[in-house]
Amino acid sequence: MSRTQVILGGRIAIIILLFSSHLTMAQAIPLTKENWKIVDNANNQPLDFFTTTYKEKEALHLGRHEIVTLEGKTYQNFVLEMDIAGKAMPGIGFHAKDLYDYEFFYTRVFSGGKEDALQYTPVYNAALPWQLYNEPIYETKAMFQPEEWFHLRIEVFDKKMRVFVNDEKSPNMEVELLQEETKDGFIFFKTSFAEAYFANIEVGLLNEPFPIKEVENPYTYLEEWQISEQLEGNIHSQRQYYRWLNDAEKNHSWKDIQADKNGIVNLAQYYEHPKESIFAKTNLVSSEDKEVTLAFDYTQVLLIVLNDQLLFHGRELDSHNFMRMMDGEEKIKLQLKKGDNKLVFWVRSDDEWQDEVGNPAYLGRKQAMNWGFIARLEE
Repeated sequence: MSRTQVILGGRIAIIILLFSSHLTMAQAIPLTKENWKIVDNANNQPLDFFTTTYKEKEALHLGRHEIVTLEGKTYQNFVLEMDIAGKAMPGIGFHAKDLYDYEFFYTRVFSGGKEDALQYTPVYNAALPWQLYNEPIYETKAMFQPEEWFHLRIEVFDKKMRVFVNDEKSPNMEVELLQEETKDGFIFFKTSFAEAYFANIEVGLLNEPFPIKEVENPYTYLEEWQISEQLEGNIHSQRQYYRWLNDAEKNHSWKDIQADKNGIVNLAQYYEHPKESIFAKTNLVSSEDKEVTLAFDYTQVLLIVLNDQLLFHGRELDSHNFMRMMDGEEKIKLQLKKGDNKLVFWVRSDDEWQDEVGNPAYLGRKQAMNWGFIARLEE
């Protein structure tokens, strides 16, 4: 709030100018143990709360894999402002019904000025699927430096979010929120791989919506799928594939699912404890015999079969984009016959990769994080 003095006929009138007429006055959240509870992200054990002074600011300090929750308050439409300093990826969870289902936004402070400096992703069943959601919508640019303070403002109304870094007048990020299970919930902060500091934390309520820019997607995706129950282990031969699929079709309960508007199928959304692999199948109806191109990508292992013919078996090993799932990165030809065509994906998650790189368990639980695919046909 700012005040301007105006002289009117020898009298001083005070005109109060509100920066935003739709914002309830923000409240500072004191850094006390009554307001904040810290837990070790790796083993789900409580930790002692304490503050420290970092570069002249009183701050809440989190170690390299820790979570701190704001106690006793839930929010739906709000503005959150704070100062952050960190070495790796400090983040903010909100609309959280627990620490397994929430909306998540984080910063890659080592990527200041790059296209992946900011990241948004919905979290289902504790899976953080950052490889599925990327630029230009879910990863965007911002300027900051590792271990230096920067200011962050997050505005959330209903299913829209916009983010401002430092003194930017236009949003650094604008997204439609994707977590379908939560509309409101508590706020928490989380660190990954390095410590971080949070200071000058304020929260206010928003009373009116705001517009966001939406990126138009010109493609039509394969949206309707059925997915099996979870499977364990790897497929090493075609014979094993057919045996597994036959057993799943006879004995599993299959679930109907739908890709989101950008074609993303986030498999962790459908399993309470995301682990290893599943079958996903769809029916392609063709008016004639013809060849089409299947444009797709996945994380992290994929086997594709059309009408019982094995067409593709791959493991995501991209180093140029760190195994991000990119629309149309892979392409193969499909020979469709007139009528129904059965397309089957066997998709394995990144559980093996999590072990290989030594990522910690989440709240003491080993599980998949990135697990999904995107697919469309090109005539």
